[in-house]
Amino acid sequence: MEKRYYPAALMTSALAAVITLSFYSLIPVPQKPPATDALRELSAARYLEQVKYLASDDMKGRGDGSPELDKAADYIASQFRLWGLRPMGDSNSYFQDFEITTGALAGPKTELQVNRTSLKVNQDFVPLPFSNTAVFDGPLVFAGYGITAPELQYDDYQTIDATGAIVLVLRHQPQETQDRSPFNSSQHNTFINKAINAKQHGARGIIFITDLNHEDEEVGGATRGADTDDLGIPAVHAKRAPLLKLFVDAGKDLGMIQKKIDTNLQPQSFELPVRAHIATDIVRTRKTVKNVVAGITGSDPALQNEWVIVGAHYDHLGLGDRNSLAPSQIGQIHHGADDNASGTAGVLELSRLAAMNKNEWKRSVLFITFAGEETGLLGSSYFANHPTIPLKNTMAMLNMDMIGRLNNDRLFIGGVGTSPSFRSWLEELNNSVHLHLDYSDSGYGASDHMSFNAKKLPVLFFFSGLHTDYHKPTDTSDKINAKGAVRVLSLVYLTLDKVVTNAGRLEYAEVQQPRPSAAGSGGGYGPYFGSVPDFRDDLKGVLFADVQNNSPAAKAGLKQGDLLVEFDGKPIENLNDFTYSLRSKKPGDVVSIVVKRNSQSVKVDVTLEARR
Repeated sequence: MEKRYYPAALMTSALAAVITLSFYSLIPVPQKPPATDALRELSAARYLEQVKYLASDDMKGRGDGSPELDKAADYIASQFRLWGLRPMGDSNSYFQDFEITTGALAGPKTELQVNRTSLKVNQDFVPLPFSNTAVFDGPLVFAGYGITAPELQYDDYQTIDATGAIVLVLRHQPQETQDRSPFNSSQHNTFINKAINAKQHGARGIIFITDLNHEDEEVGGATRGADTDDLGIPAVHAKRAPLLKLFVDAGKDLGMIQKKIDTNLQPQSFELPVRAHIATDIVRTRKTVKNVVAGITGSDPALQNEWVIVGAHYDHLGLGDRNSLAPSQIGQIHHGADDNASGTAGVLELSRLAAMNKNEWKRSVLFITFAGEETGLLGSSYFANHPTIPLKNTMAMLNMDMIGRLNNDRLFIGGVGTSPSFRSWLEELNNSVHLHLDYSDSGYGASDHMSFNAKKLPVLFFFSGLHTDYHKPTDTSDKINAKGAVRVLSLVYLTLDKVVTNAGRLEYAEVQQPRPSAAGSGGGYGPYFGSVPDFRDDLKGVLFADVQNNSPAAKAGLKQGDLLVEFDGKPIENLNDFTYSLRSKKPGDVVSIVVKRNSQSVKVDVTLEARR
């Protein structure tokens, strides 16, 4: 074989190339650093400062529609801006505006006359904030406690016809002073339920007086923070004295009447021989509130149009409202440190961390803090129906609500069944965090993730648990477990990192809403229907945000987006009407339903089922 000879220089160059190639082959290709490295940047001290600011006295509880909520929104936006996140709200801003009802005031045309005697507003009577604006003159009918409770075989309307009348009813409930009263666990004694019951019996107005078991009549105070939804009937709470004379003139003794009802639970209703005039002039306050929205663009051109949402609500109860669990302290600041300054501070910490490591993430991330959660998931519902990113390209929504009271290292995570990947991922990622995890498959629940689950998106809900300070002024920042919250944030960050870097798309799995058992003799939630309401307050009727598969509603052909306007022949103007009507039924009942669908009326029969 012929031998070939190469110049020495060429030999040297080739040898150098081999050596160089071999050298570089020994250097590892740069890899994305593990997400756990980023967790070192989480700071319990910085997190707690965020909570302290949001839950301070100066923020006055961040009530929806308050100047302090706007101040909190500006603060959150300033942090997003400081860290270089993109504005993702309206008109290239950090804010997405929407309107909610924040209160109701009595206008100048509010009047009450009985037997041609005029009563003084705010002295002898007050209008109830759920009244409509209406004027009516008609006969006055005494309707006992104003309760219809078929499950207790009790009906104050059994012996009277309230159609076209104004009803006079006692507050509270029969046998209230007795420990074993069948009404003790019912929900029939509320202002709202009695007003709806009167309306469903054809009454055109309702006057409440405090029953004789209560020396303090609480006129005005008893309705402070009451629901402001328009129930479609004029309603007032009056002092007893002007009304007691009507009983005397009719030869009746109200004390004896009440005693008879309480003794044998037999209605004592009758028509009073007088007429009444009722006028309620209700001015509802509508205010603009803001979701605060910012984004980080993913680094992979092929995946950066796919999004993951991280959210928490930043509103609370302000000085207390109907949701306060310390009604005697309405008027005091309900600080809302855990609910939900804790989750809001978590969004801020995670967004800061994400901004530092944004080049490591393939997909884009949207950080959002919602207003209107405490008044019915209004902010998340508004965003889900008016998204600033395409929801069809959204992989998942991670929600943090009350993460500041970690106890015994136990963390609740809801929604793990909404994607087959979630449970195994969380178990794996938790090896770095070492929390005791309690799971729920359901993506439903009273927090903002539910608005996204209704859109068929995988959701996770991180929650450290309820406590005795929930919805009270005592939910203060000094009780926050900041180190525990950082551990929760560590798991959320690792989960977020997993979703934004994993090559495949998350698959959504529908999980049926848990059916809570009927509570007590009052029927609790009533039978199972299967719709999930959208809590928006600008429609007459109940909008279905979702209809669950294989539920009574779905079997009858009802769909997401239907607007319920009639239930069993009764008009439905709001969610209170619907829940009251449903609670009056039992499993197996067939009810006629009318919904509006694409401006058309659709009537179906729904066979109600038992909750289990």
